[in-house]
Amino acid sequence: MTKEELKRQVCAAIDAQREKIMEIGEWTLRHPETAFREWRTSAMVKEFFQSLKLPVREPLAVTGCRADLKSGKPGPAVALLGELDAIILPEHPYADPETGAAHACGHHAQITALLGAAIGLTSFNLKEFLSGNIALIAVPAEEHHPENYYKELLSEHRISRTSGKQQLIAEGVFDDVDIAMMMHSGHADFTPSGFNGFLIKKIVFSGRAAHAGLSPEAGINALSMARLALSAVDFQRDTFRDSDAVRIHGMIQEGGNAINVVPSHVTATCQIRAKTTEALLDASGKVDRSVQAAALAFGGGAEITTESGYLPFKSSAGLEKIHEDNLNLLDPDSGFYNFGHRGSSTDMGDVSMIMPALHAYTGGTGGTPHARDFVVTDPDQAYLRPAKLLAMNAVELLYGNAESAYAVLKTEPELTREDYKKLYRESNQTKHWNYMK
Repeated sequence: MTKEELKRQVCAAIDAQREKIMEIGEWTLRHPETAFREWRTSAMVKEFFQSLKLPVREPLAVTGCRADLKSGKPGPAVALLGELDAIILPEHPYADPETGAAHACGHHAQITALLGAAIGLTSFNLKEFLSGNIALIAVPAEEHHPENYYKELLSEHRISRTSGKQQLIAEGVFDDVDIAMMMHSGHADFTPSGFNGFLIKKIVFSGRAAHAGLSPEAGINALSMARLALSAVDFQRDTFRDSDAVRIHGMIQEGGNAINVVPSHVTATCQIRAKTTEALLDASGKVDRSVQAAALAFGGGAEITTESGYLPFKSSAGLEKIHEDNLNLLDPDSGFYNFGHRGSSTDMGDVSMIMPALHAYTGGTGGTPHARDFVVTDPDQAYLRPAKLLAMNAVELLYGNAESAYAVLKTEPELTREDYKKLYRESNQTKHWNYMK
């Protein structure tokens, strides 16, 4: 059977199970669960894999799981990913009335596509046509939440990272994976060339309380320190290159306790985004210096805790070409395009730093992502199409002696696995400055 014939067979197998795939999509839509709490969805995925006679590894990253299709022949391992979690959006028409969770980002379509791809890839004898391994991974916790959301899991050492893909990397689930691909719901067929990565800064300014009307000179104004630090960051914006897509945004959570008392304790949170790890670390250092300078200027104290968010995502040009070719084979009128760089972030960025990765979008939805009007408008586009494309991409990569996969792997990743671990360790730190007398 030729490669093209095999792809057509895979798509036909998926079409033959259209009703079942639609049921999965609608069930998942109506059972939304948030990060690391996707128990019902994970159980459904596990049962589905087992119904296809696939061995399942679980639990991974609390609620994730993995099934493998092994050719029995040497070759690269290709991972197909599907995200499990929903967001909190109580006003969404399909929100859970108790938790407020809702699939307003399309992750229910992702996991449906992963299971649809599994149907296609189990419709033939892998050993006869492919080399290497296909890992089907259901991934929890892509959506980022405030720290208190993860507090219990972290304290119980059930997680050491606050995103699903980062946790899977930490647990070694990607140690035997060479290439990773996923598809995301959207309004059109495209791939972004990249996403911003981000860091979180938790900042505490310490001063001295005093009567604001009677003796302000006796105080050290922590709120003024915060305002000066934010201004210092603002004044440095023209030092950020436009090509680095740097974004700095934040808020003051605590700005004092009483209007007639000089504030002695102020807390703020800042998020820094950038296109590359170098730009991210550069902006991070400038924020740190601004905070330190503000504390020095007022003779106060400051503490800044940096927490790693997601690393920047870099799309694989080789995988983009394979995806575009398969999309044109499936639908010559798709109008596929490269979106360019996106200012938002995804933990697929961490995966893309250590291996070639694809984060493609497909149509079939309407409304605004993360808003109450975001819904699937064309189930065939949202559920079946990405299932076929994931399966076709895997076939293309591993067909024969996996020549296409080896061609993609000629491009070196941004980071070695060890460098990735080192960067994570160095990105999480706390600094203190005390200039009070």
